[in-house]
Amino acid sequence: MPWLINAAQADKFRKSQKSLIFLDASFHMDGRDGKKEYIEKHIVGAQFFDIDLFSDPNNPLPHTLIKDEKLIGEKLASLGIRNDFKIIIYDNSDLHSSARALWMLKTVGHSPHLLYILNGGLKAWEKYGGKVESGIPNFSAKNYTAKFQPNYYRDLSQMKDALTHNYEQIVDVRHPARFAGAPEPRPGLRAGHIPGSHSFPFSTFFDKDGQFHPIEKLRKLMLSVAIDPKAPTIATCGSGVTAPILDFILDIMDNNHHAVYDGSWTEWGSEKLYPGEKSLGERPVENCVDDDYPKKIE
Repeated sequence: MPWLINAAQADKFRKSQKSLIFLDASFHMDGRDGKKEYIEKHIVGAQFFDIDLFSDPNNPLPHTLIKDEKLIGEKLASLGIRNDFKIIIYDNSDLHSSARALWMLKTVGHSPHLLYILNGGLKAWEKYGGKVESGIPNFSAKNYTAKFQPNYYRDLSQMKDALTHNYEQIVDVRHPARFAGAPEPRPGLRAGHIPGSHSFPFSTFFDKDGQFHPIEKLRKLMLSVAIDPKAPTIATCGSGVTAPILDFILDIMDNNHHAVYDGSWTEWGSEKLYPGEKSLGERPVENCVDDDYPKKIE
């Protein structure tokens, strides 16, 4: 399973491990430029992991993972990563996008046991007094062999099958107003949620400093809303960026049967028909909006 570590542990690794790399996986949807901020300041020696660089340019959906193993291997090798590297991932994002980067890496074949998330990200590192730098570090390209791991991934046809047979619980980490049926921020999407899915907003996972709540607290919170932390689970969100936060937590909880719906609501909630579909009823939507819900999400 992947690991959650604090700044002191990460710094100890930095000083003692040779086959180690830090990745800044900051990703934003509010106009901030993650790469620009990385160049201005990052953990010493860290490379920038551009989530969109590993997204399929031929897929109209945003952020969906490339499945071309050769291309993925070339991209990871160009970052100076080998298959045997320990990778510590962090971010400086309200989306906690390091979890998306970790899910992408394990899904293309990097051993989960070599993957770490720095709890609290760059802010926690700076509070600890860890070294930072600006610019782009020098590094040499390596060799990397990617191997897609389909058990971590769900597509549209698998979601339809899961809905029909009800063998995996579906947990939606979007804002609860969006889950209930408030208007979507993206055009061309229906409002609501996948029938039978559970709402568990990703903000619930973190304290005021952006650090994960203790695992036992999260376990109790999930149980309190009828989510079974041990059950086979599919995590979903708006466009696949924040669902991996839940996926990571389930890893930490030793749940071995969970995956991310990569297309998430941007795919399921689309108002258009996909090839082979006869009606939107093949992707049913539930909502529970009443007059008390906001007309838009702040």
